[in-house]
Amino acid sequence: MKKAIFWFRQDLRVYDNTWFIDIISRYDEVLPIFILDEKIIWNFGWLSDKKFGFIREALEYLDKKIFELSSNSLRVFYWDPEEIIPKLMTDLNIDTLWANKSYSLYWTKRDINLSEKLDNIWKNFVLYKDYLLVEPFEVEQRKVFTPFYKIWQKKIWDTKELKPTKFKQVNFDYNKKASDFIDIKKHPYFTMDFGIDRFQKHIRSDYNEFRNDLDKDWTSKLSPYLRFWIFSIRQIYNKAKNINSHFVQELAWREFWQHINYYFPETKTIEFQERKRHIKWSKDSYLFEKWCNWETWYPIVDAAMKQLLETNWMHGRARMIVASFLTKDLLIDWRMWESFFKRHLLDYDENVNFWNWQWSASVWADPKPLRIFNPSLQSEKFDPKWVFIKKYIPSLKDENIKDIHNPEKGNLKYSRIIVKHSEAQKIARLVYKWELELKNKIS
Repeated sequence: MKKAIFWFRQDLRVYDNTWFIDIISRYDEVLPIFILDEKIIWNFGWLSDKKFGFIREALEYLDKKIFELSSNSLRVFYWDPEEIIPKLMTDLNIDTLWANKSYSLYWTKRDINLSEKLDNIWKNFVLYKDYLLVEPFEVEQRKVFTPFYKIWQKKIWDTKELKPTKFKQVNFDYNKKASDFIDIKKHPYFTMDFGIDRFQKHIRSDYNEFRNDLDKDWTSKLSPYLRFWIFSIRQIYNKAKNINSHFVQELAWREFWQHINYYFPETKTIEFQERKRHIKWSKDSYLFEKWCNWETWYPIVDAAMKQLLETNWMHGRARMIVASFLTKDLLIDWRMWESFFKRHLLDYDENVNFWNWQWSASVWADPKPLRIFNPSLQSEKFDPKWVFIKKYIPSLKDENIKDIHNPEKGNLKYSRIIVKHSEAQKIARLVYKWELELKNKIS
């Protein structure tokens, strides 16, 4: 009798889960499992964090779908996969473990370690792609998005969506579920019903026209569902390609960062541009804490940070604004912010986050070398009637709208700004220019 384990990880679905569907059709019995890895949990807070309410509901939804197919449950474990899986395969006399490939540094190392352990006990660990439309190595090395995108489009060939069939589970007397480990029932904002509604209604034809407007609900808000692939990449792509090409570009950007990580892994935590590695970033803990705790007293920056802390998500335009403020106005090391987002973002993806931050810090291989966002102009343009600001900082409701957009010139009762942008941007330009000149002298 052929038996296998399928290890669900960041692919919490049965519909169009290519390799899950493949193995349940080829094996006599399959055991579907999920493991709450204690090391990952530590990095993302703890099981009491509201982000895990999202995980629990997603796992319960997955469990429901698995039960419909097999009349049995998804088995949920907590601890170290490198300890749990070899024992499980030995005890149940299972020879092969299947999973979808992941791309972060920790996951990759963990998979290598686990594969070696299983080899030692004559067990197989098979990884296949299903997370991306195009594998990183399938596009020739590119450092800039536009040429990558042109090639990427031509590499997409199979977007057929697959439906699972019924299957028989391995007999196993273990019935722990997500609710046995996670008390929080669901996330206050990102629920399964919300995600399904956004998928059906919010991949919009006018997406690129209003996607930057902070005062409108125009983005899909699907990033947490993409992070855990509640929907497959093919589902999203097939829907978007017939509605809005710019949305497809956003999907390509996510795959571009995986491409960069594949070809240039050594630059993940150091500036991609070698000439920018001489920048002496500040590690001012006082200013960093002010930024983290939405106390810069630039309302647009603080509202964005409040959105992150309250919802575990931040609007894309807001991410660029707060990133520019941290790295250009405060000159604080972009790696400090990366760690902060890792702690709070529900849609955190290591490779996407690191490279986006390099882009924001202007240390990435980018045709435009230095972007400095003026928070006042950004506020006026993308939240003109301060709808977004008022939502997250209601204490400003009685303030003058012009003062809210430009606290440097205004007289807000709110508080006093921690830095003047008009002066800070001049310093930032000098720092970047000086470091460039220093590098040229060294060379």
